[in-house]
Amino acid sequence: MRKLTITNLELAVWIGKLGSFTAAAERMHTTQPAVSARVKELEDILGHKLFVRQGRGVELTPEGREFVGKAENLLRQLDALSISFAKSSIAGVVRLGASSMCLDLLAKVGNQLAQTMPLVSFEVDIDRAARQLDLLEARKIDVAMLSGPVDPHKFRTRSLGYDRMLWVTSREVLRQRADVPASERLAGLPIWCVHADSFYFGPATKVLRAQGANVERNNATGITLAVVKIVSAGCGIGLVSESMVRDELARGVLVPLPDLPPCDTIELSVVTMADSSSTIIDEVVEAATACSEFRRTPF
Repeated sequence: MRKLTITNLELAVWIGKLGSFTAAAERMHTTQPAVSARVKELEDILGHKLFVRQGRGVELTPEGREFVGKAENLLRQLDALSISFAKSSIAGVVRLGASSMCLDLLAKVGNQLAQTMPLVSFEVDIDRAARQLDLLEARKIDVAMLSGPVDPHKFRTRSLGYDRMLWVTSREVLRQRADVPASERLAGLPIWCVHADSFYFGPATKVLRAQGANVERNNATGITLAVVKIVSAGCGIGLVSESMVRDELARGVLVPLPDLPPCDTIELSVVTMADSSSTIIDEVVEAATACSEFRRTPF
């Protein structure tokens, strides 16, 4: 018994899509008589007529529609299988930069790529966005996941979603200051925040001055996770990512500072150089976009 071939499947699908033996012949770089011969062979194998002539073209019979639908599905599965095996053989080292706001996403990306590209490994640099962009421009990292504005002339970006920063403290610090007037509540407390040259330092700190905070005495760090640890231990107040401290807020380990609104929305992006061309880097970008759980719209 003669067996179906991939060429049989592709031919049937293209005739079904284009509605013509001649058009299918051009698409498959063969002749119309050769297509007609292959169609007869295919119909003999299946024992069913798949196409009927209609004017200058052809129409699918009911059996033809069923066959073409299943053939398309099989061809998609074959393509996916081919891509999967091609990816699994890729090897290399990706130099990846990330802000600490993206640590959870980094874990998800690493897990996904460990399955699809097991021969690829990572060198990871965790730091603030400005430094990540400097490293990217200097070609010292290949791709970065970060927050804030990015120069579209230098870099290619893909949005990961949105987050916002909150001023928080420990429940114990808040309890100790409960009876202090609002205008003095933050006086003398250590402030843990981003560096003063950060794009959101100004908007984030302006709301503190009205409550007596000495913004000039800021303890600067580029690692938001460090702020979470320090402030959770009772050392002052800190500016943190809302998504990063969701569990701490739910458990009461951290509490938002009363009378202070959340800061402005921040967009996060996965960023490469504008002229970047690499299958591995492209896969990192796709994985980051697919795995991101940041809010899809601004607050």
